[in-house]
Amino acid sequence: MAERPPIRSRLAWQEEVGAPQELRSPLDPKQVDVVQPLQIDAGWLPVYQFEKRCVDSIVSFVSSPEKEESQKIPFLQNICDLCYNSKRHGPPQGLDLFCQRYGLAENIKVLLEEEPRNKLRTAVRWNAMLAIAELSAVERALEGKEASLLQACFSSVFLLPPEEKMQDMGRYLFLKTMEAMDNMLQALVLGSSASRVSELLQNIFQMLLTFTTSERECVQERAVGRIEKMSSALFRHPTLASCARYLRTSERTDIVLVFIEAMRDTSIFDKKRATDLLDMVMEFPDFWLADLPKIMRCIHKNLDSINTAPARQSVASLLLLMADRRPGKVLTTLLRIAPPGDRTALDMWDMMISRPRPLKKILKNLRKRLLVIDSMFPEGVISGSESPDMARKIQSLLPQVVGLLDHSNTDVKRRVLTFFCSVMGHLKREEARPTVEQLEEKLLPLFDDESSQLRELSICLFRERVQSVMVHDKKRIKSYVHRALLPLFFRLSDQSNNVAKLEQNRSRAQEFLSQSLPYLRDAQASLREAAVRFIGLAARPLRDRREEEKLAEICSALRPLETDSKSFVRSLAAQTIVILSSPREQPRSRWALQALCCWRR
Repeated sequence: MAERPPIRSRLAWQEEVGAPQELRSPLDPKQVDVVQPLQIDAGWLPVYQFEKRCVDSIVSFVSSPEKEESQKIPFLQNICDLCYNSKRHGPPQGLDLFCQRYGLAENIKVLLEEEPRNKLRTAVRWNAMLAIAELSAVERALEGKEASLLQACFSSVFLLPPEEKMQDMGRYLFLKTMEAMDNMLQALVLGSSASRVSELLQNIFQMLLTFTTSERECVQERAVGRIEKMSSALFRHPTLASCARYLRTSERTDIVLVFIEAMRDTSIFDKKRATDLLDMVMEFPDFWLADLPKIMRCIHKNLDSINTAPARQSVASLLLLMADRRPGKVLTTLLRIAPPGDRTALDMWDMMISRPRPLKKILKNLRKRLLVIDSMFPEGVISGSESPDMARKIQSLLPQVVGLLDHSNTDVKRRVLTFFCSVMGHLKREEARPTVEQLEEKLLPLFDDESSQLRELSICLFRERVQSVMVHDKKRIKSYVHRALLPLFFRLSDQSNNVAKLEQNRSRAQEFLSQSLPYLRDAQASLREAAVRFIGLAARPLRDRREEEKLAEICSALRPLETDSKSFVRSLAAQTIVILSSPREQPRSRWALQALCCWRR
C-alpha cells in the first residue's frame, strides 16, 4: 500500500504551514476522534466483520450534513484501509455497491474542490489521490465518475502557487501529492475495464494537454510532467504496456508536439527532461510517430526558437529517424509547408541529409517525385540548392531533373532552369560535365520559348554555366555555339529587355538558313523583321549558285509577310522577295556574311 500521509490535529492543520515539522506516523487511533456509528444495518457487507470501524467512520462522515475539517483526512484514509483490506480477505463482494450508495467518489471530489487554490496547508489532496487509486481497484466503484474526479484532481493541484513560493512543509506535501497523482493515474488505467480503457486514456491526456496551454508556467510544467510520467509508464510498466494501443493517434501526436514545444528557448520546462521525452518517443516510433505531417509542421514552426545544443540535436535525431522510416512522407510534407528560400526548411534539410542512409532514401523518393510528369518541380528543392553543401549532396538528382525541361508546364521549366543555375554554380567543372552533356540539346529550343522568362533563364544558363564547362573542348563547343547563335542573333531584337541584354556581347552567326524560317511566324514583330533581314543576307549566296528551287522556297516562306499586320514588316518582306527573285548582275559583297560570322569583341 502506498505511503500514507500523516494525520494532524484539527487546530494544527488550520494553521499556515511554517517551518518544517516532523510528520507523525500513519493513522494512530489515539489521534482520531471516536466516531459513533449510525444505527444502520451494515452487516450485509462481507468485509464489515473485519473493517467495522472503517465502515462506520465512512458512513458517519458522508451522512453528516457538515463535514468537520478534522474528519476529512481520516475519512480518506478509512477508504484506503477498507479497499486495501477487502482485497486481503478475498474478492471485495458488495464493496462496489457500498461505494456507490454512499457516494464515496462524489465526496472525494467535493473535498478536492473545497481546498483553497492559493495555498497548500493540509494533506487532503495527497490522501484524496491515494483514496482514488484504491477505489480504482473496486469494480464499478468509479464508473462514469472518472472524468469529473480527474478534473477536480488536476485543478486542485496544478493551479497551486509555484513551488518556490511554498514553505518547506508545503513543498514536501506538494511533491508527495504529485507522486500520488502519478500513481493514481496509472492505477485508474490498470483498474479500468477493457471496454473503457480507451476512453479513460483519452480523457486523461486530453485534460493534461489542456493544462499545457495555460498562461501560468508552473501549470504547464506540472501538466507536462504528468504526461511524461504517464507516457513512460505506458511502455515500461509490464501491465500498462497493453493499454497503450487504446490511445488515439491524435492524442499521441499532440503529446509529441508538447514535447517538441517544451524544447523552445523560452520554455520553462527543463531541457534535459524534454530531450529525454523525445528519446522515449524515438524509442517507440511506431506508436508515437503516427502523424508525420503534423509533427513536421510543429518542428518547422518551433525550430528557430530551439537553439540549445542538446535540444537541437534531439530534434535533428527525430528528423533523421522520420526521414529514414518514411522518406516519401517527410519529403512531401517539407516541400509543401516550406515557402521558397525558407531558412528553417533549409536547416531541416541539412539535418535530414546529414547521414548517408536517410540521404539516400530521400534522394530516391525525390527522383520518384520528379519522374511524375504532371508534378510541379518543388520550390523547396530550389531553395535547398542555394547551399553549397546541399547542392553537392543533391547533384545526383540532375539527370532526372534534365528530363523535366521537356515538360509542357512553363512554371515547371522555369523552376528547373533556376535549379540548374543554382546547383551548377556550386559544382566543379568535372562534376558538372555529365549534366552539361545532357543540357546541350535541351537548352536550344528554350531560346525561342514563348515565355520571356524561360528565354532569359536558358540563355543565362548557356552563357554562365554550359560554356564554362565545355571551354577545353573547342571543336565541340564551336559546333554547339554555331547552332545556338542564330536564335541568339534574333533575340537581339527581343522586346524583353533582359533577354536582349544577355546577348549584347554575342554577334557571330552561321549560315544555317533553315533555322531562321520559324522566326517568320514569331508573335513579336521585331523578331519577324530581324528574321526577314537575316534571310535576305543569308540567302544571297544562293543567287550566285543559281539555286532557284531553294530561292523559290524561301520566297514562298516570305510571301505571307506581305500581308503582315505591321507595315515595316510588309515593306521589308516585299523588298527582300524582289531582291532574291531578281538575277545577280554584279559580284556580291561578302561583307555582310563575314560580319555575321565573326566575333565582335
